Amino acid sequence: MANTNPLRRLSFAFSAAWWQHRLVVPALLLVTLILGWCAWQFSLTADTTHNHRNTLSAPSIQVLKQLPDRIEITAFCSNSPYKGRYFRKSITALIQRYQHLHPNLQLQFVDPATAPTMAREWQIKKEGEMVIRYRDQQQHLYLPYTEEALTNVLLQLQHGSRAPLLFANGNGESALQDTTSQGASQLGQALQAAGIRISSSASISSLSGKQASLATLVLAGATQPYTAAQGAAIQAHLQQGGNLVWLVDRPQQQGLDTLATQLGLTISQGMIIDPVNRQFEIPLHTLSTQRYAAHGPTQDFALRTFFDNAHAIQRPRQAGDPWRVLPLVAVAEHGWVSASYQPAHPATLPVFNPQTDTQGPATVMLALEKDRASGERQRIVIIGSQQFFTNAQLQRGGNLALTMQSLQWVVNNQPSVSLPVSPLRDSVIALPTTQTWLMVLFNSFQFGLPALLLWAGWLRWRRKLRD
Repeated sequence: MANTNPLRRLSFAFSAAWWQHRLVVPALLLVTLILGWCAWQFSLTADTTHNHRNTLSAPSIQVLKQLPDRIEITAFCSNSPYKGRYFRKSITALIQRYQHLHPNLQLQFVDPATAPTMAREWQIKKEGEMVIRYRDQQQHLYLPYTEEALTNVLLQLQHGSRAPLLFANGNGESALQDTTSQGASQLGQALQAAGIRISSSASISSLSGKQASLATLVLAGATQPYTAAQGAAIQAHLQQGGNLVWLVDRPQQQGLDTLATQLGLTISQGMIIDPVNRQFEIPLHTLSTQRYAAHGPTQDFALRTFFDNAHAIQRPRQAGDPWRVLPLVAVAEHGWVSASYQPAHPATLPVFNPQTDTQGPATVMLALEKDRASGERQRIVIIGSQQFFTNAQLQRGGNLALTMQSLQWVVNNQPSVSLPVSPLRDSVIALPTTQTWLMVLFNSFQFGLPALLLWAGWLRWRRKLRD
């Protein structure tokens, strides 16, 4: 027993005085530097939540794998310490989850107050709006910042480059190269800036079998009737699954009455008028609206748009119809579809005739959508204003913004990703319903718990004094 006591004392002395060695401080500094270098060079993250709410889901990871090139995200947020900080923090938290799996994803913040020209060029309308760019294409994302919303935007950018816009010409349509008021040069410049591929086809008859992917044919307001061969080519394009954007006047005048019958459309012969315009000395056929449907290309759209010489579009629902009908824009809430109105005499106010006229509001923009065997969607947009794509019309209100949003919706014709919502565990606290038990519970936490802690501390102190 006596022989072991010196060894124990020596061991205790060594363990008690090791920190007094002269090499301890340099060693600790060296270890600190090594740990700091490792933290700088390597990033280790772990999602310890039960439902993995901080980790991207499998559909998002699959979309990222199909976007190998550089993804640029520009967020327009102010530098204010309150609202701007909230937007920047929320955006950064979401984007970091994608950057962990896609190192070539870059995020930058721009203050609209210091870069107003850039905000106007990119058509920024809201605080905290993000612009996502990929391969010369871009999409906008607003609140709320969710994984499902951002993944669907990336999915649109992934598929957008496969479907070009084919503008038909030769029948009096608005030409993309025409800079006059009846041309569509502004639309061509906007499409080029958005990275959407466009091309012109002098002969619609050559469309059949020429495009391997889902193309979008744009009939930008023909003023001369299409021939029977051209009409047959348009119908064949739709039968093969192609998309269509049609600025319609009267189908008979455009030679497309067979196409309207095939799609089940009813286009009014008369124009839509709004007698409220007389208060502002505006022609009755010059319509403005902010009535938009909360789906399709008009979802979250709020700008005022203008439609001149517009015709109403209707499509009754039928049993077993593969098309989904999406009414988008309504006009003339206090007006009607007049069969006797003459645009040459705008000051003359016709009287509503219940036999020939239809009371407003009237649908002036309608979309059709159905699923294809490939998993993509065939989409058709019909606009009841023949001159809607002209430079004179695109300069008014939100017409250009609505046009771009509609064309991008037709081109990006893939189904969206729907992510399941992971519920939080123990996120609901069941409280008593009676007032008496609520008071007992509240007073127990406010007074009872501190008293219990003081009593436990007093008992511990008394026991220590006895020992």
